[in-house]
Amino acid sequence: MRPELDRYRRALPEREYAALGAWLSTFWPFQVPWILDQNRYSVACKSRQIGLSHSTAAVGVLWGAFHGELTTIISIGDREAVEVLDKAKKHARVLQGLGCKMAQLRASNTNEMVFASGGRILALPSSGGRSFTGNVFLDEFAYQQHAKKVWDAAAAVTLLAGRLRVASTPNGVGNEFHGLWSDPTQHKGWSRHEISIQRAIADGFPVDMDVCWKLAKGDPRIFAQLFECSFLDNEFQYIPTDLVTDAKASDLYTAEGEYYAGLDIGRTVDLTVLVVVRKVGELRIVQHIESCKRTDSDRLRQMVSDAFDRFGLRRLCVDATGMGAFPADDMRKAHGRMRVVPITFGLASKETMATGMYTGFSKRTVRIPVDDAALTTPRLSGSTPGAAEQLALDICAIRRKVTRAGNVVYEAPQTDKGHADHAWALALALLGTDGPSMRKHVISDGEDAETELS
Repeated sequence: MRPELDRYRRALPEREYAALGAWLSTFWPFQVPWILDQNRYSVACKSRQIGLSHSTAAVGVLWGAFHGELTTIISIGDREAVEVLDKAKKHARVLQGLGCKMAQLRASNTNEMVFASGGRILALPSSGGRSFTGNVFLDEFAYQQHAKKVWDAAAAVTLLAGRLRVASTPNGVGNEFHGLWSDPTQHKGWSRHEISIQRAIADGFPVDMDVCWKLAKGDPRIFAQLFECSFLDNEFQYIPTDLVTDAKASDLYTAEGEYYAGLDIGRTVDLTVLVVVRKVGELRIVQHIESCKRTDSDRLRQMVSDAFDRFGLRRLCVDATGMGAFPADDMRKAHGRMRVVPITFGLASKETMATGMYTGFSKRTVRIPVDDAALTTPRLSGSTPGAAEQLALDICAIRRKVTRAGNVVYEAPQTDKGHADHAWALALALLGTDGPSMRKHVISDGEDAETELS
């Protein structure tokens, strides 16, 4: 028998204690210590995809059914709050099926359940704006938009009575959860539970690692934060310099494969940049880079026409955000709607392009010029001076940031050299080599949308 259960054995009727023991046997070994923790203040730094919301709901049921206490569970939003309460109701039904009368419900609605013992569970979003009472459980605390406000309210409520539980997957440094977990002065007196994906797997928990790596976008740094209890800076260089350096080559000429291009259209101070790559099997090799500032319509039209004439492009992906929609439409009329694909820049499309570019560099399937000389073959003359160096600098300039609202953005600082324009032109070209991933980002005008992605 677990030592934590002894108090329940002594306090509960035999039938209720038997139901409790049988119910606890349905949990994974790494979940039980968190459920039975007797400490007044407890914090868990945990992996995603290990079902901790399942045991979060179980804590509320334990305290509500067997202690007769009120527990308020604060989740990220309405949907998450409803899901936690649904899990709690399922736990109650399991206990009832095991013969537990204390887990029977007197009342239940979308955000509250009341047990026969008098205990209650309230499930609220962090933006609910309601006063907390009794025990407070802060779920996925690092992702709560109103974390400071919620924390102040919860701390005040549990200062003299009640218990406080905090659980979350890390979400960068500098927030309330990071401070609580990492600062000894803040977590003094707290019991701490670290539950990584490796620990869950060791306890037999079934994990689909392919799903985990997809959630991490193939980036081991993001994987470490999502699944290994590691805290990643909320703003960091997305594609490491070492990967960019490893991708550089002094001779990029190849006579095989097909040509694809990306065109990032400058607005006011930004550059307009054209990058041409040649796809040879899994390799995507930069062949040509051209840029100019404050591009007028005639210069832009000539740049694109020359690229189609010189390389016979299979596909050109064009930044068609805002005013870019008009030149993109002209290019489609001139060169064919199956060969020119307009892409809108937004959170989703930039994430697809950034992660696609990261994957190419991390898998060593992208080759970029070590210097301009790598581009100066007879067939590929005329590249913009300094283009190779600027391409590498722009790739390294892209930062992955997490906003206060929890959105992930990929951006670079504005400089007199542009806004990582060379990197986004390369990202567009790489996107063009993989048609299916473009589908949700293409500005479609109907019947030819599927054809142009083939």
